[in-house]
Amino acid sequence: MENPISHVKVQYNSIFKSSPDHVFTSGGRFEVLGNHTDHNHGLCLAATCNLCITAAVGLRNDNIVEMVSEGFENETIDLNSLEHTKGSHHAGEMIKGVANYFVEHGYKIGGMNIYSTSSIFAGAGVSSSAAFLLLIAQLFNMLFNNGEIPTLEMCKAGQYSENNYYEKKSGLLDEIGVAYGNLVSIDFYDIENPEINNIEFPFDDLHFVIINTGGSHSGLNDLYSSIPNDMYTAAQTLGKYYLRYCDYRIFHANPQYFTENQYKRGVHFFTENQRVVHAIQTIKYKDKEMFLKQINESRKSSTENLMNMMIENHYEGSPLEACDRAMEAMDNEGACKINGGGFAGSIICVVPETKLSKFFPKMVEFYGKENVVEVFIRTSGPKMEE
Repeated sequence: MENPISHVKVQYNSIFKSSPDHVFTSGGRFEVLGNHTDHNHGLCLAATCNLCITAAVGLRNDNIVEMVSEGFENETIDLNSLEHTKGSHHAGEMIKGVANYFVEHGYKIGGMNIYSTSSIFAGAGVSSSAAFLLLIAQLFNMLFNNGEIPTLEMCKAGQYSENNYYEKKSGLLDEIGVAYGNLVSIDFYDIENPEINNIEFPFDDLHFVIINTGGSHSGLNDLYSSIPNDMYTAAQTLGKYYLRYCDYRIFHANPQYFTENQYKRGVHFFTENQRVVHAIQTIKYKDKEMFLKQINESRKSSTENLMNMMIENHYEGSPLEACDRAMEAMDNEGACKINGGGFAGSIICVVPETKLSKFFPKMVEFYGKENVVEVFIRTSGPKMEE
């Protein structure tokens, strides 16, 4: 494809018979550490990536949003009616969700024409939905609110839409990973005001590579929801709403209080938080080997405790199989883990530079060139390009 910005401008003009007013981009995100901890107010490390949605946008003088997205059905959304159509998972519903949140919180919305294309793997754990939601939030922000909506407020609008209009239970990790740019540490102890800090990644000889296994998260909402539900129930057994506020020593000493899945997933939550803390320290002190160890320990815990590395016992085509292949291709010198909700979708690999020449051909052989993509940390959240 030609330059994405040029491409969307040409296509916009062809469809809407006018030039767009602006072009925006919104990157996906990859999860470095903190798998399934955000919904129980835990700790995470996430980074915005250069895989992104590019959208040409033109203002309208009514309250209609006309959206043409490559690979998806065209959408027409009347912003005068923001009631959710239950059971609908179309992009238009997500637009209505963001718009509804902004209206309820005193912000302005308005009509526009949008033509978009995306290099983000859809439904594979790179937060294509969060990238889209934050793109829409930024459009409303910049075009109708003078860019005055706080970034965290836009994240909450995205989460609100995802929870209530897309009908997917999720925390704020995806939205924050998309919205802030860079590599960030996130502490969700105070869920209304999470602590978010930029972190400079110091290891120039480590490369992040996303492997799309070809399996989609679509249709896996029940499996995805079972993880936070098990954690919530375990916390409530100990008299709290979320595991973050429970005493790990009491939890660990009383496995008889929980089902096997509740206990194992609780163990993952507590140990994953510890891995995030350790990883931040390894980055600070530039301890590459210990950093890689935290990633690999996370994979082990996702396999044994969280149980989201494959669907039941379907190893073939699973993220677990992809991780095993990736580690072999790196001669066990790098690291890899699940990327996103799990069960299907993508993995994130941390590949030493000395192993790239072996790693890429091996993984391309299994998954195809289009599904083995080196990603770079994007320094900005959703933004206006032109």
